[in-house]
Amino acid sequence: MTAMAEIVSQSSPTDTMDLFVDLDGTMIAGDIAAESLAHAARHITAFLTAIRAFSSGGRAELKRALAEHAAPDVATLPYRQEVLDYIQSAREQGRRVILATAADVTIARQVADHLGLFDEVIGSEPGRNLKGAAKLDAIRDMARGPFEYIGDSSADVPIWQAAAKSGFVNPSRGAIEQMRRRPEAVTLHVENKVSVLGALIKAMRPHQWAKNILVFVPILFAHEYVYADVMLAGLLAFICFSLCASGVYLVNDMADIQADRRHATKFARPFAAGHLSIKQGIFAATTLIGGSILMAFLLVNILFGLVLAGYAILTTAYTFCLKRFSTVDVVALSLLYTVRILAGSAATLLAPSPWLLSYSLFFFLSLAYMKRYIELDQMEASRLDERLPSRNYYASEVQLVMTFGIANGALSILTLAQYVNSTAVNIAYATPYLLWLIVPIMMFWTYRSWTWASRGKIGDDPVVFALKDQISRICVVSILIIILSARIIPVEWGAP
Repeated sequence: MTAMAEIVSQSSPTDTMDLFVDLDGTMIAGDIAAESLAHAARHITAFLTAIRAFSSGGRAELKRALAEHAAPDVATLPYRQEVLDYIQSAREQGRRVILATAADVTIARQVADHLGLFDEVIGSEPGRNLKGAAKLDAIRDMARGPFEYIGDSSADVPIWQAAAKSGFVNPSRGAIEQMRRRPEAVTLHVENKVSVLGALIKAMRPHQWAKNILVFVPILFAHEYVYADVMLAGLLAFICFSLCASGVYLVNDMADIQADRRHATKFARPFAAGHLSIKQGIFAATTLIGGSILMAFLLVNILFGLVLAGYAILTTAYTFCLKRFSTVDVVALSLLYTVRILAGSAATLLAPSPWLLSYSLFFFLSLAYMKRYIELDQMEASRLDERLPSRNYYASEVQLVMTFGIANGALSILTLAQYVNSTAVNIAYATPYLLWLIVPIMMFWTYRSWTWASRGKIGDDPVVFALKDQISRICVVSILIIILSARIIPVEWGAP
């Protein structure tokens, strides 16, 4: 990231030149209309209302519909402190400051009321989209003479050309050209751009790709890891699944911008922080999801391609619908992990074990409940009637959620114990009794994790915790050693 806030020249204290300030991309990092539309996509009624408004009246009507049905919390918008400081300085000089934006005027007034820095507000209204030349006309109608304008995009070029003084915030190429033409008129130049590629990689969450190692689980338990073609199929499945999952993360973050901005840590995610635009996100998500599914069909096989497409559909349904329903959401989360195992089976054409699928459902359902427990536990205990944002869980249900989670963890251990004692194990392993050592390890890990969750030491995601926790890694390595030992080391049991 480069960060620079430069006041190139400063108006004198007696200067009465009106200051007009843009909102989207200038005073905030982001585009309110695009973000509101992404938020509305999670609510079918609001989304259809917005689409009807656009088809009947164009962008101005669309912005008004979004302002009425998907308005953001203006207190959580990612404001640029450099611009706010400049506005405050202008007010201290006695200058009149006007918020001039293409966003809907009702949202603009809410922003102005929240900040308390503006004397007037002009914005888009039904029948009038205040952008470019239309905004310039509105500014000329309100200005009391020569004026100063602060903006960011090429659409603002006509306004800068008419302004006596100009300010530029993360200017686009067209804006940079305008700035260079009249350097003597530049009063403010702010550069705090974040690398789009860096922000995109962060939003793709490559650290979460470790979850997709689950595609190798069928290979491990079928003991086909000695065959190069099987491992290659598993590797291709891992790559396709990782790219698809990253595309889904982008979709999820775009839909959750408003909720993320209210979260204690998620507010720093690239979309919520304004480092990535909705347009960039849609292009990247489409490329990742579409490209990974195409790769699955062409490079792996049709069955794996169908499973991956099903995963994309299920996780999109979770993002836009299922996550709002209690119990349904955690079941969907557990299925999303289990689908990874099914994907590994499909890619390698190895039939999945019913024992493995049963265990994974209970195990990942326990982790899904742990995730909800952590979120509920972080809420204020004094507000028992408070509900998780976009979730159908209340603070008063925290102990109930913990009970469900621990119960499913216990069921996963019971399933594991039954599997170890099954005929299939006796046939597949040279020394099946060694597998009993896995049971106490999983008992230790499961109950330790829930204990740590109750102490607030897990973080937001139990799976990420497991990947980073040294004790968890030791448990995984120990289990792998036990499985391989039970497979290849024969032990004769008999009377001494």
